[in-house]
Amino acid sequence: MEKVIKRSHETLEKFDIKLKSKPKDGVILQLHHTVRGSNGVCRRIRFSSSTFDDLHEKLACADNVGNLFILDFSDLKFWKLTSVTGPCTALHFVPSRVDMLVVAAAKKFAVNFLDIETGNISLTLTGHTAPVKNISFSNNKSNNLLTASTVEAILWEQNNYTKYFTLNTYLGAHIQQITFAPGGEYLVACFQNDTIQIWKHESMKSVKQIIPNELKHVKNVAFTMNGRAMAIAGLTATLILFSMDTWKGLKSIDLSKYDISGAQQVAFVPQVFDGGANKILAILSSDCVLYMLDLESMTVLHSIRNESSGIRKFVVSPTGKYFLCILQLGEVNIYNTSYVMDLASNNTCDQPKNDLPSTSAHKCMPIETPLKTEIEHKMRICMDSARLRRILMEYGEYPDKFRSIIWRSLLNTPRNRDAYSSLVDKGIHPVYKDIEKQFTIHSSTTLKNLKRLLSCLAHWCPLFGVMKFLPGFVFPFVKVLQKDPLLLFECVATVLFNFCQLWFEYAPFPPISILSMIENILGEHDPELLNHFCAIGVTSQVYALKILETAFSEILTCSEWLILWDHILSNEPAFILMAVVAYSIVQKNAIKKLQSHEQIEHFYHMQNPICKKAFLKKIYVLVNETPDEIHPRKFFNSFISLEKGHCYQQFTGYPKATICLKLAEKERRQTQRNKKRQTLKDLTKKSLEKIINDQSKPESKSDVSDDDDSIENVYVSERYTKKPKDRKLVNDAGTGDSSRNSAREELLRNVLLYPNIVQRCKHHFDPKTTRDRKKDREPLRSSSKIKKKTIDKRTENLEREVERLMKTYSPSDISDQ
Repeated sequence: MEKVIKRSHETLEKFDIKLKSKPKDGVILQLHHTVRGSNGVCRRIRFSSSTFDDLHEKLACADNVGNLFILDFSDLKFWKLTSVTGPCTALHFVPSRVDMLVVAAAKKFAVNFLDIETGNISLTLTGHTAPVKNISFSNNKSNNLLTASTVEAILWEQNNYTKYFTLNTYLGAHIQQITFAPGGEYLVACFQNDTIQIWKHESMKSVKQIIPNELKHVKNVAFTMNGRAMAIAGLTATLILFSMDTWKGLKSIDLSKYDISGAQQVAFVPQVFDGGANKILAILSSDCVLYMLDLESMTVLHSIRNESSGIRKFVVSPTGKYFLCILQLGEVNIYNTSYVMDLASNNTCDQPKNDLPSTSAHKCMPIETPLKTEIEHKMRICMDSARLRRILMEYGEYPDKFRSIIWRSLLNTPRNRDAYSSLVDKGIHPVYKDIEKQFTIHSSTTLKNLKRLLSCLAHWCPLFGVMKFLPGFVFPFVKVLQKDPLLLFECVATVLFNFCQLWFEYAPFPPISILSMIENILGEHDPELLNHFCAIGVTSQVYALKILETAFSEILTCSEWLILWDHILSNEPAFILMAVVAYSIVQKNAIKKLQSHEQIEHFYHMQNPICKKAFLKKIYVLVNETPDEIHPRKFFNSFISLEKGHCYQQFTGYPKATICLKLAEKERRQTQRNKKRQTLKDLTKKSLEKIINDQSKPESKSDVSDDDDSIENVYVSERYTKKPKDRKLVNDAGTGDSSRNSAREELLRNVLLYPNIVQRCKHHFDPKTTRDRKKDREPLRSSSKIKKKTIDKRTENLEREVERLMKTYSPSDISDQ
């Protein structure tokens, strides 16, 4: 459907812009939109989308509020358009029309044609059911317009703007990207299920389906200017170059060689006299850094990073003259491509001296990257654990720069990417969905990595979804290794597999065997300290279990923790138990001054000053001098690394029946809790209905209640509607007219004071009736929660109640009144 919206002509004020001439970092212009609120506080509005028009050297940028900024590089002017459509989700200049911009509105998902000189909307296309993310024009005879959301794509005839073709998707195969290939001959779509579909534009017949085996989480495709090659990238460290002529893959590039873990977005950067082959590919990595990769020499020419804010997306102009980066903070940096390439070529031979924080240039990436790869290869193959242990004993710790590589070598992690990806694809485990409510973690990145690690562990083994101490145990590992999620998971899994042997023997209960070993070692090497613990009533659950469950992170500083785990990972699995005992022995003087259970418990939950050398020396003394009959190595298995393959071996060191019962009991309690909550609600409703029905049930012809909806009327009826037996006794008493008149007067007084009728009734009940009606008055307290009726309704109910109550008296009584 289409419609025309006419607006009155508005004169737009234009302002001058000044571009930097040959800046050192290539940024010729920076955009940021800051407004001052009514309270005087400045607020920055973020830019969300941009597009270039190379024919007229113009740029359009939109912010989250709905303002459009047009920049004219030929006249060095810019002006602002306040869009009537509100925030937009996509922008694109119309190739065949001068000064016409296509704007996809976030509200009502409409596509508007906007005149950038006047701000008038000349045409609006409707038909989408979700926000439009992609806008593309075909550069061929058909001259069609393509607009697409995540759930559908629509082809429009550009002559009369009618729907030509509609592509609908299904759940799990939403559209990531869809666009015309250069030349307009093919239509290429990238779907959420890692499938790439290619159609012939004229007939919309499928000609090719690509399912890359090496790629997971495909995010983006890009075409060379001549349309003969296509680049496919995703969140994995693999880039595929595909030939559009032969329909075959040209090359598979391992991005990990360039320290690129994955690609969020890719685009070719056209160069002068390259014949449209576009040998330079811009890659936005997962860590929000923009790399310029030369596909011919396979080198990274330049990298752009911003230390204060990462890059969220980038846009390259069709001719490659300009490109821009939209930062996560909402700013826009506009670059001159020739300046950036000159900077990259100069830095190839000369070392950069004073680089600005916004950019960084590598001297020669093929030299630096193989050097790092070579170092890692030597440390993993040439330097075995024995050599690393000798280095550790000489220097006391491993260097921070190579600690992750050394830990990877010591634990012999297999780097099973497929197995890890299968665990990550299962999503966040329900047990750890709200982990932020249990721990205060200020860094959103750390929280995300912690959730992912715990979820992978719980998916790998059900045991790790039950152990409550696990988040505190793995948290320090997350802080140290979160830059490499795969290494983080395999490192923690290997630690749990080897250094936590017999911990889960009685899960979810404390490991009695481990605590007994620690107590035996302490009794062997320092019986005096053990007697002190026994005298106060402190068990090994206080001075040992808490240390193990937090992996020493509560009692050691960060540097001390890293040094200790350097030694733990370099030694046998029993080393960690010796470290627990050694800590208490080294802190013996401070512990002996504590005379209460609470003081000692607090002592093991805080960082206390400790001599690192004395602590490590004591650990090795305990390892070497502990008798074999009580040494933990007698009960522990030798070190076993994770197996390399498409899946990890099962973790079996726990009572499966107990854990299954624990999980079943947890699910049962949750089900009962939900059922109980629903039952209480139903019972409350039924209880109120029963009270109303019982009180309004007629026991004689004169005791019929006309209003069953008001709870307060029930109590009025209860007070003044007597049973037939009670009325007979009153009549037989012969009290005369005075008794009847007093009863009628009391009735009228209470009716006139109806809002307080329940309180008055409580004072008139006799003690026996009060006790009998105690439970019946319970709904009175809950009646305050019922929405009060209007005054007119209450008056109507009162009138009906008075009429009903008056019928309980004899005709003679009414005549007397």
